[in-house]
Amino acid sequence: MTIRAKLAIWLSLLVAIILVLLATVRYAGQKELLADQKDYSLKITAGILDASLPRGVPTEKGIQKTVVKMISNHPEIELKGIIIEVYDTKQHIIFSSTIAEGGLLPISPKSWRKAQLGETLLSSLSYRGNRSALRALLKPVFEEDRVAYFILLGSSMEDIDRALENFFLLNLIFIPLATLLLGGGVWLLTKKALKPVDLVIKTAHQISSGNRNQRIQISGTGKEVKDLAEAFNQMIQRLETSFQQIQEFSENVSHELRIPLTILRGEIELSLRRARSADDYQKILQSNLEETLRMEKIVGKLLFLSKADRGEIALEGGPVDFHPLVERVYHQFQRPAEEKNLTLHFKSEGSVPGHGDELLLREVLMNLIQNAINATPSGGEISLSLHKEKETIRILIEDTGCGIPEKDIPHIFNRFYKVDKSHSGQGSGLGLCICKWIVEAHRAVIMVESTSGKGSRFILAFPKPPFSES
Repeated sequence: MTIRAKLAIWLSLLVAIILVLLATVRYAGQKELLADQKDYSLKITAGILDASLPRGVPTEKGIQKTVVKMISNHPEIELKGIIIEVYDTKQHIIFSSTIAEGGLLPISPKSWRKAQLGETLLSSLSYRGNRSALRALLKPVFEEDRVAYFILLGSSMEDIDRALENFFLLNLIFIPLATLLLGGGVWLLTKKALKPVDLVIKTAHQISSGNRNQRIQISGTGKEVKDLAEAFNQMIQRLETSFQQIQEFSENVSHELRIPLTILRGEIELSLRRARSADDYQKILQSNLEETLRMEKIVGKLLFLSKADRGEIALEGGPVDFHPLVERVYHQFQRPAEEKNLTLHFKSEGSVPGHGDELLLREVLMNLIQNAINATPSGGEISLSLHKEKETIRILIEDTGCGIPEKDIPHIFNRFYKVDKSHSGQGSGLGLCICKWIVEAHRAVIMVESTSGKGSRFILAFPKPPFSES
């Protein structure tokens, strides 16, 4: 069932229930009001009749004159349909109105006993098989503190029943009609309001893995629908980016692993063509080991990035003095720099206390210095420096290598991205991506400044303290 149909049905049911409840309350209130008016009319008529009758035991003729006189003197009293009976103290009828047609009102003995004690009684009676009940009032008339006679009035409830029936029939017609009109109105309004949602659904069906460029174009609608369309478009954009990243990732992984696997396969096939000396086999195994280690490093970095994406790598934060950390990395790379005829400098302002994961920070520095060594030709210089400023701690790695072209700088932190001139085909293209993740996990920033042919400068800017656990 569609949302439009559900809204129409549920709103119609809700309104129908509300209307039924209101009609029920109004019906009960109207019934009570009409009944009170009926009782009040009987009390007023009985009071006027009591005041108009002569004292002593009245006669039938006297009562008739009194009734006629009462009608002429009190035209506001509606006596049509009212039964008037007068009884003596022994419950013998003295007078009965002609409309009663000789039939006396059926008052119970219990009511007579209460009336003899001076109590005025109101009751509902069933009279001569009529469908509507009869409202009766029994009033004792006193003379010198004793009951002289009784006035009994009766009035049919037919007019009240008829009014309530009309009210019921009116609501029986009005409530279903109002419910249907409301349901139809809700159906039309929601059809118009949800038309943009239909467009979203239609567009969603059109979008597939091969048609991810499709976007929702909605104008002239409410803010909610626009927000929905924008959120949907953003989701599709993220999906498209994810698909592209997955495709590029698969291609890059295949390319990176294909090279060492091809080398391994070629060397193994070559060694199997004929018998070779022990030295030849040792060289082949040494080459195979190098390629295996290279694949192992690629797989290890991929595993690290995968865990980082899933949030499974937790920083082991603790107090870190950046000076000995940077100094140890400097001493570790002095020999590799000398072997390539490079000069490695180190400059520091002394102890720089901070907070962070020392092992991961060391991994960042080792990656950046190794990249600098790979990118700097023989005779070049590499500078490693540590500066403590007012709000930040800066670590700079500078080289006099071939530099990075300006067009490549925005992409060097992407996975598997390589700059041929600076890397010369070495590395997997994952090191800088890992460095960026580690630095940002420490709530720090990594920046690069480079000029093609003149060298590069990587800047690590850590806030003070560089890392604090939340």
